[in-house]
Formats: sequence, structure tokens, C-alpha cells
Amino acid sequence: MTKEDNIILYHYTTMNTFYNMIEHSLCYEEGDIHPKYITMWATHYAFQNDPTECQLFFEGLKAGVLDYTKKNNIPLNDKEKELTQHPQYNLNIFTISFSKQEDDLTMWRGYGQNGDGISLGFDFSKLPSTLPMYGADCKERKYWSESEPTYLLYDEIKKCEYVDTNNIKIAEEACNKTLKNIFNKDEWTDVKQAIINNAYAPIYKNKKYEAEGEYRIIKHQIMPQYRLADNKLVPYIKINIPIECLKRIIVGPCQSSSEVVMRIKSFLWTKCFDTEVIISAIPYRNRL
Repeated sequence: MTKEDNIILYHYTTMNTFYNMIEHSLCYEEGDIHPKYITMWATHYAFQNDPTECQLFFEGLKAGVLDYTKKNNIPLNDKEKELTQHPQYNLNIFTISFSKQEDDLTMWRGYGQNGDGISLGFDFSKLPSTLPMYGADCKERKYWSESEPTYLLYDEIKKCEYVDTNNIKIAEEACNKTLKNIFNKDEWTDVKQAIINNAYAPIYKNKKYEAEGEYRIIKHQIMPQYRLADNKLVPYIKINIPIECLKRIIVGPCQSSSEVVMRIKSFLWTKCFDTEVIISAIPYRNRL
């Protein structure tokens, strides 16, 4: 995410998830009644709704590297070709999705409980590039949390790039770094390639999803936690986001009323924080 992308990004979710986030996922600095962070869950990429997650990058990487080697008449052995393939074991990539679409009917239908949900608007522009170890009082910071969530940095929010599956083009920089790895092999080659893969693979998505205008929090972690969803164990990690980043809450079009807004505001007040709550401007009735 660049400074030019400093816009409010929206996370569409269900009312039940919103309730659990506010009721159970607020973190407080010791001695403060006001929440400092809200904890969100980043899910492993292999459990997202798009089955081609990360695969498109490797298809594009393989095509770019093979195109270079053919043009320069450079044969690759099987070991070298492996660097352009999806790793045998899943990448340790975890993501949370956001959209630049503020109040969008397609997003409500797909991710916002078909209009009965909530959209959380975040402004990430003031996120730090590094994490402070000590507070202004020079005491080491301690946070209350049921586990050990990671903290969010500005550069960990990425804009998705949408590609045509019939002609996948990825960043030239990723191809060049991989070629350098292939032709300058050392004992760290696999590690360096893993860094390249982790940085680029979760960015690329099928062009059919382009209307979502997706941005992502992207984190890497070896030891996740697990939750049960649809009778499957799903790996995830917890990420602490500064509560000051939450700038707006939009109530879904099927929930829109001044009464719902006031109930949400009252709910927030019980947790000692406040933010703008508005209703969707979309005329929509959920007939399901």
C-alpha cells in the first residue's frame, strides 16, 4: 500500500462476527479503560473462497522465467525449475480482506450477510512502519489478550493485482529476483525464493474478482491457531489493529434504521469507545 492509496478500506462481515469482535476482541493497555486495539483473524490463504489463491503467481512466474530462458537459449534443470513452482508444502500466508468499495451491493450480497451485515471502514494511513517496544513512560508495553496476536504495520497492507488467467503477467521484479536466484545459487537460495514467494504470491487474483477492489493485510507465520469451520480445522492468526483506525461503521441495507444505529452506538459506548455509524444508502430487500 502506497501513500497514494490512503483511502478508507471496508471489511464486510456478518452482524454476529461484528458482535464477537466488539464483545470479545478488544485489547486494553494496562490500567486504561479505553480499548487500544481490536483483534481480527487472518485466515490461511488455502481456505479463502478463491481456489486459485497464490497459484496464479506461480503460473505467471513460471511463464516469465521460461520466456527469458528460451529467448536466451538457457536450459533449466529440474531443480532450477522447482523454484518457479508452488511449494510442496503450503506457504505460511494469512490474509484479511478489505475493499475500496464503500457501500456496494455486490459486496453486501457476497460478504455482508446479503445486506443484513456490517461494513467496518478502516483508515490505515497512520499505521507505524515499525513497532514501538516502549511507551512514552519508558515502561515496556504489555497488552491484555487471550493469546499473543501480532501487530500491524503499514507496509503489510497490499493492493491486489488482477490478472487474465489466459495471459498472466506478474511483476518483472519478481521474475528478475527469481532468475538471479537460479543463476546465482547458494545455500540460501531456497530461503531467498521463499521470501519472494511470500511477498508476491498473495497479491495476484483472478480478473473476475476485480470489481471487489480488494486490499489485503498479509502476514506470515509458522505456528498458527486453529478454529473449526464447516467441520474443518482452519488455521488462522490474530492481528491487533489500532482502534483509532476504525473510522466508520456502515449498517447493511436490510438493517438500516435509526434504531439499529443507536443500538450499535450504545454497544460501542459500553466498551468506552465511539466511532461514526451510518446506514447504507442502497435500497435493497433481502428476500431469502
